Amino acid sequence: MTFPSAGQIPSMSAMMNMYQPRPAFKKELNLSDEWRARWIDEHELPEHAPVNYAYAFLLMGGKGYAVRRAEGAPWGTIEGPVEGIDAEAFVRRAAMERAGATVRFVEMMGFFECRATSHNPDFNAGDITVRPLYLVVAKRVDDVPEGGGYVRRRFPLNEYLKAMRDRYPEIIEYVGLTCERYVALQAKGNG
Repeated sequence: MTFPSAGQIPSMSAMMNMYQPRPAFKKELNLSDEWRARWIDEHELPEHAPVNYAYAFLLMGGKGYAVRRAEGAPWGTIEGPVEGIDAEAFVRRAAMERAGATVRFVEMMGFFECRATSHNPDFNAGDITVRPLYLVVAKRVDDVPEGGGYVRRRFPLNEYLKAMRDRYPEIIEYVGLTCERYVALQAKGNG
């Protein structure tokens, strides 16, 4: 196995070969029938983690900020393919582009270690990828930049939590975990 030199980003297939999955767990999640996932409660990504997608829950001042592309689509979190950049950098950029948010800080809550199923059109069955879940606390939220195709809505925290649980029933436990962490930070004056 060949490892990339310093400063060089390995390809997704190279990262899949270098990444060592965690031992078997009792609880597996179904992510849209394309992935079998398990939650890893670690706050840093492992070296050579094959990250291909990230989720970020955006909060500020006791409110949650949801985004969507089209009228009538369900409100969701900031999420999407990482596309060859650092997952946290993707989250920071997407928070500004999709919600008009200037980020105060980002905290990784953990990650989903995912194995592709036979229903996955983009990966071979058994391929492993990693999807981190972030809490993003904004210091300011301005208008959504024009031309990006997104709209944003601010919810009271209880309504935001309900909307996110409805939108992401597969990861409902981790939506709650992220909001609980935010409430704790807010109580300490950091939210």
